[in-house]
Amino acid sequence: MKKLLYITDQQEYSEHGTIGPLFNGHLRKYVDVHMVYFTKFKHSFQVKGTDYIVPQKYQKEICCYLSAKGVELGSFDFVFVRNVGEILEDVLQNRERYGYKVGFRASFPKTVEAYEAMKAEEKATWFSGLSTQYKTYKKRKLIAQCDLFLPTSKDMQQTFYGEGSLACFPLPAGLDPLRIRPHDPAPHPETRFIYVGTLDTLRQFGRVLEALEQLEALPWHLTISTLDLAYAKQLIAARPAIAERVEAVRAESLEELTAQINASDVGIALLPRVPLFDTSIPAKVMDYYTCAIPAVITENPKNRTLFGEGEAIYSAFEPQAIVETLRRVIAMPREEIARIGEAGQEKILGMKRNYEVMASELAEVLEELARR
Repeated sequence: MKKLLYITDQQEYSEHGTIGPLFNGHLRKYVDVHMVYFTKFKHSFQVKGTDYIVPQKYQKEICCYLSAKGVELGSFDFVFVRNVGEILEDVLQNRERYGYKVGFRASFPKTVEAYEAMKAEEKATWFSGLSTQYKTYKKRKLIAQCDLFLPTSKDMQQTFYGEGSLACFPLPAGLDPLRIRPHDPAPHPETRFIYVGTLDTLRQFGRVLEALEQLEALPWHLTISTLDLAYAKQLIAARPAIAERVEAVRAESLEELTAQINASDVGIALLPRVPLFDTSIPAKVMDYYTCAIPAVITENPKNRTLFGEGEAIYSAFEPQAIVETLRRVIAMPREEIARIGEAGQEKILGMKRNYEVMASELAEVLEELARR
């Protein structure tokens, strides 16, 4: 069995994105996967089964550090890096020495995201724009040296990283068949919405709250599950008329997040029409359909490649359109909402966005890569 070392950009115990269900889950049927996580809170190296916990200060020299701790890098057929350019640079520099193939996983163009957020807050300068261009150019050059590139989508690769001749295997957000469940919430009188994930100026979630303000007379409740609790509470406090009907919570585990989603009826995944969000399906959508609840999503070509009518609820990202869409959802019979969620879940499971299917296909790509 081939061996893969996956160097994440996450803290230990992370189940973020494809890390848990794909690399630390279904792919293990085909490949001996070892994971590297980083920690800000510990100063010593730890081994937990096939997981390595590394103090974050050593990430720029990760190969030297792991080798010094007895990890035989030459025993790995593949070394993959998630998101961080300076880790990738070190791994590429040591490729010839240890003989592994290099893969790079880009879950999101974080440099571009940071710059777009600055623009949204009117804090961008000519220097920050120049810096973003330079960092993007540098990362593109590093990616071009890899043996395999794993973006979230082909659209993301073309928009932010260029075409190139590099072998590409897109890894979009998907569903884990081991986690899916039917929707079985406790009885409740109002339509319960939930928003999962990051909140910032760039995502303009205030538009959703403004729409709900206009629907104050209707029966609804909103849960915001986010790590950005302070920002969420700031948004809520700015709208006292509906503050009592909006709660901000934080999920400490996938199980807790699943419970929060299952207690809701409809997930919100409305995002502005910018290239950053138009090139991939939001991961939160998969969180919702794991529990068979439908998502309210932005009307854009990328979303249309996945969901047809009756499998999701579309809305333009315009104030009045959001109001009318949410009004329509609140008026829907609960049975109709449930049918949309079930249809969307079934659709995704039958596609390549099933992590079990993705693992099998990625294993085939790795076998081919090993023969080169």
